[in-house]
Amino acid sequence: MINSDFAIAVHSMLLLAVHQDQLLSSSKLSDMMNVHAVRVRKVLSQLKDEGFIASKEGVSGGFTLACDPGNVTLRALYELTQRDILKPKCHDCSCCHIGSNIEKVLDKILIEADGRVQEYLQSFTLKKILDLV
Repeated sequence: MINSDFAIAVHSMLLLAVHQDQLLSSSKLSDMMNVHAVRVRKVLSQLKDEGFIASKEGVSGGFTLACDPGNVTLRALYELTQRDILKPKCHDCSCCHIGSNIEKVLDKILIEADGRVQEYLQSFTLKKILDLV
């Protein structure tokens, strides 16, 4: 299950792309997305650290897009916000043949599934998503 940080990252980037002529504060973005400001700030921090967005501090500060929406893929945002999303969490059960092997088998399957998801997300840029919404 993809966590909501991915959706917050995509939504934030799209809002910043649409409002390129203005700085948007984390409070304004959280209101626009109806998401708690702390959660939005966490994702904005990740986006800023990776150079996707820029910020200006102070009373009239906020965030702006620091990249071309046509060059940012959903895969890049997925990789930024998702950690071990498909990592199996199996109980240690070495007393059973299945229990002692299931995690490594599922791990191999889920790594391949994650790779396929990332390949698919590579085909979508923020610009393409903006055209779709």
